[in-house]
Amino acid sequence: MCHKKWEDIIHNSFGKLGAFISDYPVRIMVCCIVVNLLLTIGLIRIEVENDVETLYTPMDSQAIQDRSVLRNLYGDPTDSHFRSYQLTDFGLYGSVMILSKEKTDIKTQAYVYEINSIHNVINTSITVTDSFGTVFTFSDISAGSDPVDVISGSILLSQTFQNNFVMNNVTYPFFGQNTLSPFLANAVSENGMLTSTIGVKLQYYLKHYNASVRELSKSWEKAFASKLENIQTNLTDIAYAYSDSLETELTKNTNSDIQYFSITFALMMTYASIASLSINCNNAANRMNLGFAGILAPILAIASAFGFVSAIGVEFTNIVGVMPFLVVGIGIDDMFILMSGMADASPLTKVTIKDRMVFMMKKSGVAITITSLTDLLAFAIGATSVFKSIRNFCIYTGVSVFFCYLNQLFFFCPAMRINEQRTKDKRHFCISCKKVKRKEDYVGKSKCFLLCVPGSIPETRLDVESPMEKYPKKVILFVLNHTVGKIVIIFVHVFLAFLGASIYGCINLQQGLQLFNLASKDSYFYKYSLLDEDYFTTEPMITLCVTKVQDYHRNETQNLLNSVLSQTKLDSHIDAQAEINWLENYKNSAVYDSSSETAFVSGLINFLGSQEGQAFTNDLVLDKSSLKILSSRFYLKSKNMKTSNEQGDFMKRMRKITDSTELPCILYTPAFVFFEQYVQILSSTFQTVGIAVAVMLVVTFIFMPDFRVVIIVCLTLISILAGIFGFMYYWDLTLSSITMIHLVMSVGFSVDFSVHICHAFISVDGENRKIILENALDRAGGPIVNAAISTLLGICMLGFARSYIFNSFGILMFLVIGFGLIHASFFLPLFLYAFIPWITKSNKTRVGHSDENGQISEPTPVLKGERYSKDDHVPVAEPLPSLSVIHLVMSVGFSVDFSVHICHAFISVDGENRKIILENALDRAGGPIVNAAISTLLGICMLGFARSYIFNSFGILMFLVIGFGLIHASFFLPLFLYAFIPWITKSNKTRVGHSDENGQISEPTPVLKGERYSKDDHVPVAEPLPSLSGEISSQHSQLFCQLST
Repeated sequence: MCHKKWEDIIHNSFGKLGAFISDYPVRIMVCCIVVNLLLTIGLIRIEVENDVETLYTPMDSQAIQDRSVLRNLYGDPTDSHFRSYQLTDFGLYGSVMILSKEKTDIKTQAYVYEINSIHNVINTSITVTDSFGTVFTFSDISAGSDPVDVISGSILLSQTFQNNFVMNNVTYPFFGQNTLSPFLANAVSENGMLTSTIGVKLQYYLKHYNASVRELSKSWEKAFASKLENIQTNLTDIAYAYSDSLETELTKNTNSDIQYFSITFALMMTYASIASLSINCNNAANRMNLGFAGILAPILAIASAFGFVSAIGVEFTNIVGVMPFLVVGIGIDDMFILMSGMADASPLTKVTIKDRMVFMMKKSGVAITITSLTDLLAFAIGATSVFKSIRNFCIYTGVSVFFCYLNQLFFFCPAMRINEQRTKDKRHFCISCKKVKRKEDYVGKSKCFLLCVPGSIPETRLDVESPMEKYPKKVILFVLNHTVGKIVIIFVHVFLAFLGASIYGCINLQQGLQLFNLASKDSYFYKYSLLDEDYFTTEPMITLCVTKVQDYHRNETQNLLNSVLSQTKLDSHIDAQAEINWLENYKNSAVYDSSSETAFVSGLINFLGSQEGQAFTNDLVLDKSSLKILSSRFYLKSKNMKTSNEQGDFMKRMRKITDSTELPCILYTPAFVFFEQYVQILSSTFQTVGIAVAVMLVVTFIFMPDFRVVIIVCLTLISILAGIFGFMYYWDLTLSSITMIHLVMSVGFSVDFSVHICHAFISVDGENRKIILENALDRAGGPIVNAAISTLLGICMLGFARSYIFNSFGILMFLVIGFGLIHASFFLPLFLYAFIPWITKSNKTRVGHSDENGQISEPTPVLKGERYSKDDHVPVAEPLPSLSVIHLVMSVGFSVDFSVHICHAFISVDGENRKIILENALDRAGGPIVNAAISTLLGICMLGFARSYIFNSFGILMFLVIGFGLIHASFFLPLFLYAFIPWITKSNKTRVGHSDENGQISEPTPVLKGERYSKDDHVPVAEPLPSLSGEISSQHSQLFCQLST
C-alpha cells in the first residue's frame, strides 16, 4: 500500500540516522555541546520588555492607530491649561484612595480633617531632587499650573464642598458643574442628594512634556509610593498606586519567583533519575545515568534558545519565564519514549548495539519527531498573534522546542549509545571503570554487596524497567481489560467530565485580562485595584475628535457635528448630562462670529484668550496662518462599565457611529487600548487554536498515514481542549492574552501523549487486539505516565508563586497534563481497542495452530480485509471497515427523534447475523442522522449570542435535547436492538457455510423463517416466538415510517 511505503521511507530514514549516531557517538555529542554553548553567548544581547500595554494589548490595533492620530495632531497637554481628560494615555500620576476603616459613612469633620492631612502630606512633604540639587515638590512638577485642574477630584478638597459635605447638603452625581461619581466610594444618593459614602479617590497628575521633566515625575511617583507606604492614619485605610505600579510589581513578582526554577529542575531531575532506576540488582543494565542526561538535554536547549533569540533581537518578557517548565517537560517525555524504544529492541546477546540503535530510531525517533514537530508548529502559529506577549513567548518556546529535539537526537541518543556500550561491557552504572559479573558468580558475598555490585546484560525490557515504568501501565491495563472499567470510563468521560462540566464552563467563560491580577495579592497595587473595582465607578471620558479641516462657521457642519454628538448620547452607556463642548461655549460668548470661516476663527482666538475659553486651548489645532481649524475635540462622559463584555461592546458601538457618519472623526478614550483585547481575544484564540489543530492533524497524517488514527487524534484533541476551556471557568481564569499562550501550548501538549499511544498501537506486533493493546501500552504507557508525573512535579511548585502569570500557567499545565494523561491512558486506548479491531498490515501474522501431534504450524500472514475473531485465531470477513469511523462521527450526537430512523433501518436491512444487520442499519441511517444533527447544531449555536432570554433558553434546551437524544440514538438504542431483538425473520437471510472434514466450505443455506442465529452465528436455534412473522415486521416498518414522518 502507498501509506505503507511512505511509513517505510520515514522509518528507514530514521534508522540510517540511528546507525550514523551509533558509529560516531562521542564526536556527535561533543559537537552538540559546543554548538549549544556558542549559542548561549547571545545572552549578552538580551533585552527586556515589561510595558504592560505593549505586551498585553493587540499590536497596531484601531485604538492605537486612533491614539497616534491624536498625538500627531495635539501636543502634550501637561505643559499648560491641563485637563486630565485631554490626555491620550493615562499619563504620569499618583493616585490615593482614602476609605473608612469600618467602611462606614465619612461625612463628618473628623474624616474631612484626615483627608486634608493626607493631601497636605502629598502636596508638600514628598520631594525629589534633580542632578543639580534642586528640590521639587508636587506643585513644582504638577501638570499645568492650576491646582484645581491637576488633581482629579479636587472638588472634594474645596472648602465649599467640605462645608456642604459635613452638613449633608451635597447634590449627586453633580455638584455644581463638577462630576462626583468617579471620586466617591460606594456613594448612595436619594432624590439627587448624597446620603452616604465610605471614601474618596484623588489623583495627582504630573508633567511629562520632555525627557528631563519626565524623569523628575517618575522619581516623584516612587517617592509618593514610599511615603504612603509608611503613612499613619487614625480613621482611614490608605490604598495607593502610580502610573508604573503594575510594571514594577510584575517585574518584582517574576524575579521573586525565579527561585522556583532551581527547585523545579531539582525535582524533575530527581524523579527522572528515579524513574530510570531499576531495583532488580542488575547494576550493568541500570539506566539511572540516562535520567540525568535526559534532563541536561532540554536545559542546554533552553540556554541556547535564549541566546539565539536574544541575538536576533526578540525581547524577553516576563511571561517567557514559564517556558523552561514547559521545555523540560517535553524533553523528559522524549527521553522516556526513546528509552522505551531501546528497551523494546532485541537484547545485546542477539544483536549489535548498532542494530538496537537503528530499531530505537525507527520506532521512537519517529514518535518524538511527530510530537516535536506538532509542538513547534503550534508555537510557530502562535508567533503570528497580534499580542506581542504571545508572539515573543511563542518565538522563545518554539526555538527551545526545536533545539530540545535536536539535543535529544544528537546529545541524548549518543548518550544512550555510550550507555549501551557500558552495558555490553558489563560495567557498573555508577563506577563505569569496574566490570561486574552475574549475581550467581559472586559466592559468599554479603547481601549489601549482592544488591549494589552484580550485573548482567539484560534479556528483556523487564530487566531494565524501573517500578515507575512497570506498574502504571499495569494499572491502566487492569482498568481497560475489565468491562466495568470500560463502562465507568465512558460514563465519566461523556456525561460527567466533559459533556456536563466542560460545556457549562465554556458557556460561562469570561474574556479579558484584569490587569491587577498580574500583581501578587499581597502587593499595594492589588489592594488598590481591588478597592477600585469594588467601590468606585469606571466612567472614562470619551473624546470626539474631528480629524480634518472643516468650515465650522457653516450650519451644515455644525448640524453634522451635533448629529454625531446626539447619536453618541443616545447610547445606554453615555451620560447625556455631561458634555464638554468648546463650540457651544464659543457660540454663547460675545465674540462669536459666523459670517465667514476667517471671522469665525478670529473670534475663536479671542474666545480662547479669555478666562472662560482657556480651558479649551488644548482642544483646537489651528494652521500656521490661524485661518483654519485643522482639528478639534469634544468630550462626553460614559457611565459605569465594569465587565469586559460591556466595555468591548461599548467600544464597538462607538466605532459604528463614526463609521456611519460623513464627518471625519474618531471616538476615543485611553481605555480603548485595553478594551481591544476584549474584542480581539476570542477571535484570535479560535483562529490560532483552530489553525494549530489543523496543522497538528496534517503532521499526524504525514507520519501516520491512517485516516482512522487521525480522526481519533482529532476527537481526542477536541475533547481535551473542551475540557481545558471549560475548566478554566472553575479556576477563575479568563480568556486573555496570557491564557491564550497556554491554550496554544496545550494544543501541542494535547497531541503529544495521544500521538505516542497511536503510534505505538499501529507499530507494535501482536497476535490479537489484547496483545497489541498490552504491547502498545508497554512501549508508550510507562513513558507517558512518567513524563506526566515529572512535569506535574515541576509545575506543582508554581502553586507557591506570587505571579499571576506563573499561577495561571501552573493551573493550565495541570489541566493539559491531567486531561492529556487521562485521555492517552484510558479513553484513547479504549477507542483504539474498540473501534479499530482489524489489522490490515501485511506483516502481521496469524498465530500458528497445533496439529494432532502437537506441532505448531508456521504463522501465516493476515490478508488485507481480514480481522481476528474473538478466539484470536480464525480470521473472519470484515464487511464494513469504516463502521468504527461512522460510530465516531455519530458520537457527536443527535436528537431523540432520529432514533426511529435507527429502529426502522434495523428491522428492514438484510444481513447474515446480528452484527452485520447492525452494521448495515448504521450504514443506512448513520449518515443522514449526523448531517441533520450538524445542520441543527449550526443553527442553534448562533442563539448563544442572542440577547433575548427566549432565544437563549431555546438554544440551551435544544442543545440538551439534541445532545442527550443523539447519544441514546447512537449508542444505547443500537445496543438494545442488538441485545433484545436477536431473531431474524426474513427468509432471504443466509447462514454462513460450514467447513467439512476436509476443510471445504459448504454453500451458505437460507435461514428458515422462524429461525435465528446463535451467538456463534453458525448453528440456528429454535425461535421461541414463531408468531413474529413477516406481517408483524411489516406493521412495525409502517409504524416506524409514520413516526419518522
